Amino acid sequence: MIAVPAPAPQRYASASANSPESAAPPAAAPRQAQTPLELVLTDMSERTVTPRTNLTIKGHVVNRSGRPLTGVHYRFRYLPQRMSSRGQLAQAAKWNVGSLPGLTAPKPLGNGTVPAGNTPVPWQLTVRAGNLGLRDFGAYPIGVEFFNAAGQQLAGQVTFMVWRPPTGRYQRTSIGWVWPVTDRTRRTTDHSFLDDGLDRELAPTGRLGGVVTAAEKTGTPLTWAVDPALLDDAQAMTRPYTVRPPHRDPAGRPASQNARTWLDRFKKTSAGDPYFVLPYADVDAEALVRNGMGRQLEISYKHMGLAQQVLGRPPAAKVGWPAEGAASTRTLGRMAQLGTESFLMSSALFQPAQTTFTPGSPTTVRTSAGQRNVVTYDPVLSDIVSAGTRTPGTRLLAEQRFLAETAMITAELPLQGRTIVIAPARRWNPDPLFAENLLRWTQDLPWLRPARVDRIAQARRREPMTFTGYPSAYQAHELGRTYLREVKRIAGRAGTFSTVFQPAVWPYERAVLRTVSGSWRGGGTRARRARAARDLFGDLLDKEIDKVRVSRRGDTVQLAGRTGRVPFTITNGLPDRTVRLQVKITSRIPARLQIGEYTRTIEVGPNESPSIDFEVESYAQGAALVDIELLTPQGKPFRPAHTLRINTTGYGPVALLITGGSLAVLFVGVGFRAMRARRRNKMEAAGDGSPGGEPPWPDEPADPAEHPAERPAEP
Repeated sequence: MIAVPAPAPQRYASASANSPESAAPPAAAPRQAQTPLELVLTDMSERTVTPRTNLTIKGHVVNRSGRPLTGVHYRFRYLPQRMSSRGQLAQAAKWNVGSLPGLTAPKPLGNGTVPAGNTPVPWQLTVRAGNLGLRDFGAYPIGVEFFNAAGQQLAGQVTFMVWRPPTGRYQRTSIGWVWPVTDRTRRTTDHSFLDDGLDRELAPTGRLGGVVTAAEKTGTPLTWAVDPALLDDAQAMTRPYTVRPPHRDPAGRPASQNARTWLDRFKKTSAGDPYFVLPYADVDAEALVRNGMGRQLEISYKHMGLAQQVLGRPPAAKVGWPAEGAASTRTLGRMAQLGTESFLMSSALFQPAQTTFTPGSPTTVRTSAGQRNVVTYDPVLSDIVSAGTRTPGTRLLAEQRFLAETAMITAELPLQGRTIVIAPARRWNPDPLFAENLLRWTQDLPWLRPARVDRIAQARRREPMTFTGYPSAYQAHELGRTYLREVKRIAGRAGTFSTVFQPAVWPYERAVLRTVSGSWRGGGTRARRARAARDLFGDLLDKEIDKVRVSRRGDTVQLAGRTGRVPFTITNGLPDRTVRLQVKITSRIPARLQIGEYTRTIEVGPNESPSIDFEVESYAQGAALVDIELLTPQGKPFRPAHTLRINTTGYGPVALLITGGSLAVLFVGVGFRAMRARRRNKMEAAGDGSPGGEPPWPDEPADPAEHPAERPAEP
């Protein structure tokens, strides 16, 4: 058990309407790192209270100490003073419940003994709100504390309630909801998924299915932020598809009923709501612009039209929502040039003229393309609703914090209505009941009312706020330079290869965009997955390129004569693409081997392998290398050249001339020697020859003067 310092002076709330004395907000006490009891609040009978409300709070505790706990009691604690600012409210959420000065009489938990083990022990308590001495409209910290007979705290939890006195007067705060319809990257090429997780997300009980379910049950207007890549993935799954994780064998999947049902439900549910479209794959615009890959950002805008094709209606506005709600003026300017008319950004990046209250949402920002309207969203509320709400107790705490924050905003300027926008995290995974309650309260609570974000963007009244720029710390979250450099190389190969297709199509553009999705932001597991997905796409692209190639049974050609024709085959192994190619054949040593006429442009249909040949003329014996290149219609190579070795065994004209000349000299020499031999034989027969074959006179030394060329060289 953990001992706790004595709390501020304690005061029990009696059954009468006596109000406790005003208490100053307690100093923030450290929260308990570990408690013997695990405390979970599961239900509150009323989320907002009036003087006539009987507030019942329910929950359970689990004894994690490993031994039975005796003398266990619990009680309700509260602060009878309204929160004066959102900053104070944020601090109160971290207070130790023992710091709250107001309290009710303790109650024993059952017989006072909590056995060790994992069995939850239920509890509940009821308080009369009119006895708590609360006065002004607003948010008040409350909590439940468990302690033993010695007064040592065993567990505690702080939350909030909203007090609504009958005399309260205030202008409603308008709430604009932006609900993201996005997912992390699931595909590499159009035909291959990295995993089958999207099927589970689209199920009625899945993340995306639950979001649609919540919207179906209320009529509260909201604005959808749609990534067309998600709709593209869901459509692809309505047909049989392939799951190919990195370093694993591919596996076929049947058409997904979850995908088909979710698409139908989403189109029907969102039909009456405005929506705006994110760039395809929700690309990391800031990283692309920073690293000179603005072309990919432009392509992502080109594919935004897919959302309208699927939903059957145009978007209500052209809103840009950069990753994490932050971007530099350079990136904002580039997005504006591509057609973005207004931006959805975090209000943390804007300095308001007044800091004593929460400013409204609409403002402006100056970009390189001119001034643009900005809808700022509240980062605190967005983080609160984005927190996990699917585990026991977390939903109730998040709901009460949402109610407290919105009441606090209204109470800051009760006579001046303002507009606040809330944008949950892109991969929001709320408990469906939690999401439904948020919309219902926005519609029904007396201090709130719904608003459409597209109309907020066009509002004439703008808050005087100054854009403070893109925080340098955010750069660490972006896709890295080294990662993007390899993506750029892959994109170059894909773009060049795509130009051979007839008719002109660009099937790899979306695959490249998936590799630069903002969903890959961050380090650790995400970074490893991003690299694996990028490399897998590069490998699959290389295999696609290799299906369009030059082929022969052998790469060595025997040429028997001076000239000849060399056949080869151009193979198009793509099952659904016709390719148009330029053929370029080059001899590496033209003086040895010349290339004649051949077909220089060819169109090859799917799964076709036409044969063509080219003429060669040899000028010398031996081997010569010839390169056959397949080029795009623009003359650019998209794969390495195919090399042939041509061995020549015949004679060319130069060789024949040399050989003929040599033979002529040989014949003349042989004839001359034959004539001399015949003449000598005749002389010997006439008796003029010397006996024994000796010469008639001995040889005399030659005169050097008569043969200057034979004169000995001087030393």
